[in-house]
Amino acid sequence: MLDYNKAFIEVQFPVSRISKESYKERKAGVSQTLTGLGKWWGRKPLVMVRAALLGILMPVSYDYSKDREIFLKIMTMDEEGLWLRKHKNISKKKLWQVTTEEEKEKYFREGSTAKNPKYPLGMDRKDKKTMKKKLQKLAFNRLSYDDKLSYCRRPEEVELIDKSEWEIINEHLETNASNLQELIQELGKKRFGHIPKVGDCFAGGGSIPFEAARMGAEVFGSDLNPIASLLTWASLNIDGASDKEVKELKEFQQKVYNKVDEQIKEWGIEYNEEGHRADAYLYCNEVVCPECGQHVPLLPSLRIDSKNRVGLKLIKNKNKYDFEIIKELSKKEYRNIDENATINNYKLFCPNCNKKTPIPSIRGDNDDGKKRKYRYNTPNDLRHWDKDEFINKNKDIYNERLYAIRYNKDNGTRYYSAPSKKDKINEEKIINLLHDRIIKWQKEGYIPKAKIKNGWNTNQLIYERGWTHWNHLYNPRQLLYHGMIMKNAINAQNSLKELVTSLLGINSAADWNSRLSIWNPGNQNIQATYTNQALNTLFNYGVRGITKLKTNWLVDINNSLIKSKRKVELKDAREINEYNDIWLTDPPYADAIHYHELTELFLSWDQKWIKTEFPEWYTDSKRVLAVKGTGQSFNKSMIEIYKNLSNNMPDNGYQVVMFTHQDVKVWSELTMILWSAGLKVASAWNISTETNSGGLKEGNYVKGTVLLVLQKQTSDDFAFQDEVYDEIKIEVRNMIDSMKGIDYKDIPDFTDADYLLASYAAALKVLTGYGEIDGIDIDYWLSGDRNEESPVEKLIKKARDVANSYLIPEEFEKNHWFELSNAERFFIRGLELEMNNEHTIGAYQELAKGFGVKEYKTMFHNFEANNVRLKTPSEYKMSYLENEFNEKEFSGSLLRHLLVAVLESAKNDSTNSGRTYLKGVFNQSQDYWYKKPLMREILTFISKIEMVDHMEHWHEEAKYAKLLREALKNEGV
Repeated sequence: MLDYNKAFIEVQFPVSRISKESYKERKAGVSQTLTGLGKWWGRKPLVMVRAALLGILMPVSYDYSKDREIFLKIMTMDEEGLWLRKHKNISKKKLWQVTTEEEKEKYFREGSTAKNPKYPLGMDRKDKKTMKKKLQKLAFNRLSYDDKLSYCRRPEEVELIDKSEWEIINEHLETNASNLQELIQELGKKRFGHIPKVGDCFAGGGSIPFEAARMGAEVFGSDLNPIASLLTWASLNIDGASDKEVKELKEFQQKVYNKVDEQIKEWGIEYNEEGHRADAYLYCNEVVCPECGQHVPLLPSLRIDSKNRVGLKLIKNKNKYDFEIIKELSKKEYRNIDENATINNYKLFCPNCNKKTPIPSIRGDNDDGKKRKYRYNTPNDLRHWDKDEFINKNKDIYNERLYAIRYNKDNGTRYYSAPSKKDKINEEKIINLLHDRIIKWQKEGYIPKAKIKNGWNTNQLIYERGWTHWNHLYNPRQLLYHGMIMKNAINAQNSLKELVTSLLGINSAADWNSRLSIWNPGNQNIQATYTNQALNTLFNYGVRGITKLKTNWLVDINNSLIKSKRKVELKDAREINEYNDIWLTDPPYADAIHYHELTELFLSWDQKWIKTEFPEWYTDSKRVLAVKGTGQSFNKSMIEIYKNLSNNMPDNGYQVVMFTHQDVKVWSELTMILWSAGLKVASAWNISTETNSGGLKEGNYVKGTVLLVLQKQTSDDFAFQDEVYDEIKIEVRNMIDSMKGIDYKDIPDFTDADYLLASYAAALKVLTGYGEIDGIDIDYWLSGDRNEESPVEKLIKKARDVANSYLIPEEFEKNHWFELSNAERFFIRGLELEMNNEHTIGAYQELAKGFGVKEYKTMFHNFEANNVRLKTPSEYKMSYLENEFNEKEFSGSLLRHLLVAVLESAKNDSTNSGRTYLKGVFNQSQDYWYKKPLMREILTFISKIEMVDHMEHWHEEAKYAKLLREALKNEGV
């Protein structure tokens, strides 16, 4: 019996597998489906969008396990689906490792070894192929889910067409589908009476509308930001184009590139005296040393090529320095080369007078020592550039020098050269070519002319360089190349898709080829402007030759033909009047990313053409309207937006809000925002969506995304807070019980973080289920920044405490668990976190809060940001003194004495020592025999650590915990 009044995602969600699939998609980097279209920050993984939408449309049955099986089958995350997605062969060595001795005899040649396994001789080709496939499947099925993924394509890269699989799906869901698109449309009709309509008013890079459309839903995407709407339109109409259209678009891109390449060859501006062509140019700023008057190039590093140990040397020439490329440096020489760098810690080091001068002093900052605090509001002596300028003037504080060029010989080898006479002539020629064109090109929209507005990110450009317009971020060579590309693209385009492809291409070039593009000597390449979420000025940078720029211009289109209806608008979310069954949104929060400022760089290149081809769109970043900040203004905007979305969906519709979980306060504010918007919480799930990368700061950072599932609030019931708290306790316990009931023991889907998150969701479900709760004035708590805890925050914290108390490790009987003190339960649950490879401070701090344990740091061997771990028995002090711990509950506890007993047993290689110690402690109070069952449960739990690979520091003592448990068990028998 299927229940369409409840969705699969309300009851369960395989967070572990979806997290792993999301991680795999993130690790694909530039190979992700939409990444090639252009830069956007915080795109959500397509697999998570797919899972969320399927989870909403799928009904529930009386058999939750079967529901889960069908969900995973549709997502190709079950055994058959993973085998379908497998596209890499498992190596012979790996096959040898996972087979039994009997299987080794069957599948490998006699004399094979782990280092050199060989297949049998004398088999014909067909039989050998069959045998290999059988062995591959046998081995593949024995791998963990994580290991299997390394051999698999992503779910989006395969299509489930197996009739037998669809028969199983259709039988359970009472459908008649043969592919995902048909299934989604059938499920939509069963739930809403028509093909499901999915909307996203914060479309950003287009992940949500794109994946929903690819699944077969009708979609609506909108954003306040023109670049976001352009990317969303491109995802649906270019990545969603037919094979024929994609082929034609790629031919168009190549045609434009060829035209530009021919012109550059004709000008000869990339060739040296030997006729070799350059593909990379390295530039640096130069200043006059205020101490000695020497012109000094600003070079934070003299490294050019780390692989071949190529560096730079400064040669004094009167009041300037010339450059010399030095090759084949020794490892020591290359390692120490930056000792001669001319800038360090934002200070000039003059190699002529050996004096150090802070850059702000050279720049002429006038801030009375308060530069750091008022950095972007204080004057300095930098000249502000005019609109059509592209180089510094001789008397400017900063000037610019070309210091190295990478050339390619005809045989493909590369080498670096300091600027020659011909190179300098080429530079002058480029300046003259651009000078003759810049005003006309700005007027015609081929290169930017827009002014840089003051802002959080943009002030730095004005203050640190004097740049006032977006074209100032590009040097003459960059502007000439980009302008030529746009001129030829505009003249050659014959359709809207060709024009948008041109804009995507020039935006990519603008990101990867600017004065903010770092030269990376490690990989000998030029990095993007947006290596992080900021516009960082540089003292030296790299410029791409046209052959390197080609990879940026030729936008990577990963076509996935989209046939369903789609609509893209550029509109404030408060003004949307599009009716959708499901709203999936990833809203901005707390100024994490200043989208409105960062995208103005791209908008400066695109604005004329957006206005021409999308006349109903505006070409302003709408900074004033952007949802940003925190406090009253942010809360008001969010309420207005989500109330509008609620008004534009049916009573049985759903919303999924994606946001990054930080703390209970965030949850409480979001609860009140959504509550005020007329929404109630149905469920919440935590998905790990971020990879460990340079973009994440070390520390207690968050790598998960919360999917908050919402429905319309139709109740006007009233409740008192104490009644609500009683309901929360029941709801938390019920939710944890249901999660444990569907948790696979061999592949645990839920960690402590998930259970705690579920407790927050339980609180939200209860709170938002009422029209009004006594003593909670939502308007008051959302009307400003308040230091005190709101009643909602207090109730959510209580829900967390209930969860912490209720989460009992399977080794413990319920009554025995509650005999332990809060500190003991904290230590045991902390070990559970460590066993699950959780090492972030935040996880343990949340756990401590839940148990009310304040002095817990003495329990830890390491308490660094992402390297947290508890002490082993041998790492505690040997004195066993009561004052060893700040946490008094723990110092004389049963658990603490058991740790000592384990240590004694290990130290003396005898469980008699451990038992003697325990009897000495507990016989005094006649508690020894009474406490033995609980002792055995604790020791059973600790003994599990012996099998945890990443906790090797516990293995020896975990072994003795097991031996001591057996000794206690057999004692007196």
